[in-house]
Amino acid sequence: MPSRYLRFRFAPFLLMLLMIPAMGRAQSGPQLTGSVSPAAQSASRFRCTLGKAYCLPPEKAAKAATLGRIRTVIEFGSQFWGLAVLVLLLATGATARMAQRIQHTISRSWLQGLVFSFFLVSIIFLAAQLPVMAIAHAGSLHFGISVQGWGSWLLDQVKDWGLMIALEVPLLTLVYGLMNWSWSRKLPWFWFSIFAIPLMILGVFLLPALVEPLFDKFEPLTESHPALVTELERVVARTGTRIPPQRMFLMKASEKSNGLNAYVTGIGASKRIVVWDTTADRMPQDEVLFTFAHESGHYVLNHIPKGLTIASIGMFPFFFLVSWLARFLASRFGSAWRVSNVTSLPGLVVLLAAFAILQIVTEPAMNTISRHFEHEADVYGQEAIHGIVADPQKTAVNAFSDLGEAYLDDPDPNPFVEFWTYDHPSIQTRATFAAHYDPWASEDGPAFFK
Repeated sequence: MPSRYLRFRFAPFLLMLLMIPAMGRAQSGPQLTGSVSPAAQSASRFRCTLGKAYCLPPEKAAKAATLGRIRTVIEFGSQFWGLAVLVLLLATGATARMAQRIQHTISRSWLQGLVFSFFLVSIIFLAAQLPVMAIAHAGSLHFGISVQGWGSWLLDQVKDWGLMIALEVPLLTLVYGLMNWSWSRKLPWFWFSIFAIPLMILGVFLLPALVEPLFDKFEPLTESHPALVTELERVVARTGTRIPPQRMFLMKASEKSNGLNAYVTGIGASKRIVVWDTTADRMPQDEVLFTFAHESGHYVLNHIPKGLTIASIGMFPFFFLVSWLARFLASRFGSAWRVSNVTSLPGLVVLLAAFAILQIVTEPAMNTISRHFEHEADVYGQEAIHGIVADPQKTAVNAFSDLGEAYLDDPDPNPFVEFWTYDHPSIQTRATFAAHYDPWASEDGPAFFK
């Protein structure tokens, strides 16, 4: 399943990452062999009806509709289940008892916060995240999207757990300190936002080199697909992106997935474009060029720096609201939850509950920004291959159709679900736009290639 259906987080650091649009997480990913994959053949040969640009054969369409409903349940269920776990921890008094034991055992306040945060993050992972991830993985295996065995999957979850501890425990400890230190206790949300901005930028910078290789294998694209790099350099020359071959990487996705993908990651010197090997080995040449052009659009249009800027500005009002809502919840339910105030150790759980509520409420806004960036990249990519491929419109539609079929994306998604949960426009929306977008035939001309 595409990653938008699989992951959710509670600690504040991940809010920042969620506010940064995940470029290309569900993009089509082509190849340069000149051959057409079975998926591409079946999608392109099946005639759409009712003017639709993306459609599936009846059997696959039924599976896609079923999977779409499952994905919706997982998406909303994961959020509300995560919130429910936090409320249960508070309502049963579990967090209050855990805090008392830690305070009786440890004298130093900062160490109390560290130990409490460690147990809290671990409980959230084991009780809230892991079951949902297991259900999602089982669905991916059942529908043939994932090929990753349960042993390998479990190892990835252990790594994920380790990352959560390494990232979120120090941040929650920092939050606890900011709420209790004399110089910061009046505006802890403000000071946390100040500290969070450089940490967020550093995290995005280090992501390609330190985090992603923990889960997947990467190699320079020139090592296994030199001919592909040569063709992609045609798009580089057209777009003026100056993306050197050293920043083009192949990811060995076929060990875990049948999905197709390409994405841009990192910032500054760490910025790179990654193509899945499933993309590089299973799709036609013209679609490869379109996908690469789409990712080049993210690169050229500075979507990651823009996303970081939006996140940096947005986190101040967001964390202010988290602080306000947490104080309200503590005053309203504090006696029942055995939480004296938000600045106590159990108050961290109240803060995370407030964070989870506001994350649900603000999800459409973040996804709207992400969809806007993705649409811009679609436009850029289709314009960039004009004159390089025979028919940019047909190429883009076929690429989206291959992507949709690989992930069994529902050709008729619920509009509300698409608005609320999709960080990319639906495949139907993208394919329909691509089928009708021909700026060279209009007086206005192209948006990015005048």
